[in-house]
Amino acid sequence: MRIQPEIFVSDVRILVSSDGTELYAEAAGDCSKPAIVFIHGFFLSSIVFDGIFDDLSWLSKAYLVRYDVRGHGRSGKPRFEDAWESRRFAEDFDTVLQAFQLTKPFVAGW
Repeated sequence: MRIQPEIFVSDVRILVSSDGTELYAEAAGDCSKPAIVFIHGFFLSSIVFDGIFDDLSWLSKAYLVRYDVRGHGRSGKPRFEDAWESRRFAEDFDTVLQAFQLTKPFVAGW
């Protein structure tokens, strides 16, 4: 079976976390398949996962979600000290889960 690339349209969104920080997020693949949320490390951005998001094999087998962590890439760069507390990163993750209606996704961090 030949996979048609146009089936896998990317869903790009600018989300707003609980403290008002904007988060760049993107989903691609088959939303009826298991979800995987990709989280990049510090000093990186979600583009580190481009190879996976461009791979038709991955797109046909999973629902791929990635986002730029606050302060990185295309997400907001908050200036207040309390915006960098650990709970804010957890709230950001929850914002992404809610926006893409994910429950119990796999999480891949790098």
